[in-house]
Parts: sequence; structure tokens; C-alpha cells
Amino acid sequence: MFDLNALMKFINVNNDGCIQKREMTQFSNKIESSSIFSNYFNSITNDTDIASVENDIINTKAANKELTASITVNDKGFFPYNNYSQDIKVIKSIDDIPAGSHDNIKDARFCDISKLNLSEEELLNLCIDKTTVMTPEQKTILKPYMEAAKNPGLGIRKLHEQGITGKGVNMAIIDQPLGMHKEYMDNIKDKVHDINAKEMGWNASMHGAAVASIAAGKTVGVAPEAQLDYYSAVNKSNNPDDVKTYKEKIKKEIELNSDNPEYLKYLQEQLLNTNKSNSCPSNKPYAEAINKILDKNETLPKNEQIPVISISWGFNKLAPGYEELQKAVSRAKEQGVFIVSTALYEQYGMDTCGANRNPKGNLENSENYEAGAFWKKNSEKGDEEAKDKLLLFPMDHRTVADFKDDTSYRYEGNDGGMSWSTPWLAGMYVLAKQTDSNITPEKFWQYALETSNECNNNDTGAYVGRIINPAGLIQKIQDNKTV
Repeated sequence: MFDLNALMKFINVNNDGCIQKREMTQFSNKIESSSIFSNYFNSITNDTDIASVENDIINTKAANKELTASITVNDKGFFPYNNYSQDIKVIKSIDDIPAGSHDNIKDARFCDISKLNLSEEELLNLCIDKTTVMTPEQKTILKPYMEAAKNPGLGIRKLHEQGITGKGVNMAIIDQPLGMHKEYMDNIKDKVHDINAKEMGWNASMHGAAVASIAAGKTVGVAPEAQLDYYSAVNKSNNPDDVKTYKEKIKKEIELNSDNPEYLKYLQEQLLNTNKSNSCPSNKPYAEAINKILDKNETLPKNEQIPVISISWGFNKLAPGYEELQKAVSRAKEQGVFIVSTALYEQYGMDTCGANRNPKGNLENSENYEAGAFWKKNSEKGDEEAKDKLLLFPMDHRTVADFKDDTSYRYEGNDGGMSWSTPWLAGMYVLAKQTDSNITPEKFWQYALETSNECNNNDTGAYVGRIINPAGLIQKIQDNKTV
């Protein structure tokens, strides 16, 4: 049997609630039931799913009590950093760099790439943070591009110079737990609100820091003077009834889709993950957060209400709480609140995706942008009529706030995703709201398409969709401003 008390005595849980890897490694070598411990160990050292306590330990009442008790947020609601260490992998070939969050993308965090003779292009396509070991020459090459990549691009900073910064507009983000960072900590209007992140045992997340900085960061953000209401929420549940219901739905979906190999593989992976972790995806935390925001709006005068909520996640129809989430979205629409998520087409009929940009080119020029790295291989399919309705927002080759401390940054290279284009879009809507407080999501989208520019892949010249034109959009809104 796994001895939780022995674990808690052996490791050092410091004031930030962080467990050191070296201590856990020592402990795992001393116990027989190391597989249980390894699940927990892996979950809190995975940058894409930080401190996800979806394992045998957290699913006991004793473990839940002991481990979540160490998560102590500060008086502003910011979560503690994950000050864990991880072995640095010495890379001898570019092919040995771990895969990023999408196919054919490389993540060089916790990697020593100093032995590689990388071209400038290869270096600039990597995901890099302060844990990446580089040569002085590599650092010299990266530094100016990493700084330039803080720029939201497409003329956003010129709008800032004109005073269009999001000042006087409130926005909300629902995402993974947020740690302190100089990019956005002064934008937090009241405090960071926790939905279930502390309950689930999470610390600060790389995802939360990135989306907050892209939307409202001082140097990185589209709307750097927007007031930010942030809700730390984990789209997970370890409730036995939720897990049981989810597994039943997945099994039924598998039976109905035996002739769809790609979807079938995804479903089987979901079932496997659920069985291993005794937890499942859940829409409930997001529905709860949306309703809290809408409840708050009803107590405020119109000019202080939150008109847009950014959620870098696509709603899961099979996961618990989907009906509650749909009701919350409908309520938001009735209140005039724009729910900007990766499910925009499903919720509003608005077709969107993310754009990549050449970091060596002019970041203000739309001709320097093309289909995002993760979907480029399929971007030239489909008819032009559909592409005329597809609106793209910057996504790849961005520098964002990192989550390991309150000053460091992470360079994303090609490793972007819709998670990054979503807060960019939400920030743009904030600028639109500052320009005309009566703008609606539908009118915003209409004007955005009408003023957008053609977007083509740089290598083939093939048309892939429309790309946002911030200056043109703001001018259109000004010209049609309602009283």
C-alpha cells in the first residue's frame, strides 16, 4: 500500500506548496508502490498540465486534505509558482528535441541545445524559456527576436499610441490558475477568483500566465490598460458520478464511431486517461465562472460591466456540465456579453483560426502572416467562399509571460495554438468596446470581416483566409459609432 504519511514526512512542502523533484525521486526509490507516486510526480512536472492532481493519491480523502492544504494563494488570489526542477536533456540532434503541443513542433524547454549547430530559422521556431541551455551565440541571435515578439503586431501598438489601449473597459478571463507577473498583475481589478483550482491541488499555470499577458499584458498585450477579472478554473472533475457518466458516454461514442479511425483513437485515449486518473474533463467550472461574472454584471452600472469573457478552451459535449455551460452562454448572450472561446463557430457561427508570422519579417504587415503552424498542412483545402468567412488572429512566434516567476518570459516559436489567438481576439474586442461602448459581437464580427486583409501562405501564395486589420476595424467602428 502507498503510505501517504510517509510521503508527507519525507518530502519538504515549502511555504509555496512546492514539492522538489529531487526529494520525490529519493522517496520513489524507497517505496514499493512507486507507480502511484509516479503518476503524481508526472502530473505536477508537465508544463502543459501543471500540478494536475488526477491520480490515485488525490482521489483519497486523506491525500486531498494533505496536498491541497499546501496550496496557499496570496491576498490578491495569485497562486504559488511551481518551483520544481527537472533534469536538463542534452540534445545531440534537432530530432531529439521533445515534441511541442502540436505535430512537427519542437519544445526546447529543459533542453541543452548548445551542442546543436542550428540555423537561425531552426532556432526561432523552437519553444524556449529560461530553462533552455544555449550558447552565447544562440542567445545573441534569439534576444532581439524574443523582445520583438512581445509585439502583438498588425499595428496594435500604433492604436495604443492613439490612446486606444482598453482603458476604462473591463474584461474577464477564465483559465488555469494564475501566478503573479509584472505583465498583468496591476490589471487585476479586485483579486484573482478561484473556482476549483485550489480544490484540485493546482499551482500557477503556464497557460494562465500566457493568456493573461496576451490579452492585457503591459508590453505583450493587445489591451494593456484593460481591467482584468480573472477566474482560476480547472476543467476537470474527480467526482465519481461525473467520472462514471463520462466513461459511459465515451464508450457509447466509441460504439457509434467504429468506422472513424482518427476519432476512435482520440476517444480511446480519453477513456484510457480517465481510467488511469479517475478524473475526467468537466464543463462545470467554466459554467460556474461565467455565471459568477454575469451575476456580478447585474449589480453594476452598464459602464462598469464586463462585456467580454475569454476562454481558451473548446466546450466538450461529452463532459459533465455541458448543458449548464450552454445555459450560461445563452445567458451571456442575453446580457450582451461576448464569450470568446475556441468554440466560436459552435456558439456564434463565427469561423476563426490562428495565424503564424515570420519573426524575421515586419510584424506590422499582414503580408508577413500565414496559416498557423499547427493547421498549415490543411489550410489550402476548402473553397474560397468558406475562406472568405474565416477570420485569422495572430498566434505563433509570440513572447508571453512565463509562470515560473514574476519577471521571466517564454518564446513560443512555432508552438502556438488557438489558446493564444483567443485572448488576442478578446483584447481586440476590448479595444472595439473602448471605441464604441455599444458595439455588439455580431457588428464587431461584420466590421472585422469587411475590413480584413487577404491572408496567403508565404511559400505557396495560396489563399487561406482573412486576417484581422485592427486599424481598419477601429476606423470602421468610429465611422459607424452609435449614440
